[in-house]
Amino acid sequence: MNKIKKLAIVFGFSIMVFALSGCQRTITGNETADKGLDSFNAIVAANPEKKGFHSALQHWGFALPTGEKFEWSKDMSANKADFAMVMLADPLVEAGLDIDKLDKNEWLYEPAGKDDSGVDLPNRLIKPYNVSDKKEVSNGSEDSMRRLLKTDTNIIKYHEGQQHYRLILGDNEVQWTEKLGINDADMIFVLEAKPLIEAGLDVNKLEGSGWIFREASKDNMGMGENPDQLVKIYDISK
Repeated sequence: MNKIKKLAIVFGFSIMVFALSGCQRTITGNETADKGLDSFNAIVAANPEKKGFHSALQHWGFALPTGEKFEWSKDMSANKADFAMVMLADPLVEAGLDIDKLDKNEWLYEPAGKDDSGVDLPNRLIKPYNVSDKKEVSNGSEDSMRRLLKTDTNIIKYHEGQQHYRLILGDNEVQWTEKLGINDADMIFVLEAKPLIEAGLDVNKLEGSGWIFREASKDNMGMGENPDQLVKIYDISK
């Protein structure tokens, strides 16, 4: 075999390997989003029993230790809740929140019932976020998240000091750790407090709810200016 043929074979094989490896990568088009996606997928993969799928909503969901859930859409055209922070309503109601005073275009309330598997569900307060109405055909939970982040890579940021990725959903956030085990805050829900306070929530009555009131500041641990917020931290590793 002459040198030209050898070079052609080697070159062709290199292209094939590159193409195959490229097909296997989860690419969002942004390095931070790529790494955030990898970290999120690792958390879910380490806790497969906490992942589920809601066929009616076309949502993937990840159950959190105290009954809350983080959900993301399989198909952005299915509804307006491409991401959803699903929270226990009763602790907030017990702290004064009047569900009827919340903006129904911004918040959803689901009374207690049963899920697709017949499991009992509590009263839930849901904060949805719409990324796009684009029709998508995704393949599994990881591909669904990849497509959401690829549609808007600006919604994910990285905080080096906290080693957290921040999924910015309007005035609210879902944060997750870069790697399980590096601290006790594996995942965090952050809500803007103002609409809840205006609907009757008394932040002095949150004891025992798991929620912490964080006052507005000019520099929130290096993450920039923040309004009054409600924060709930989840330790998934224990």
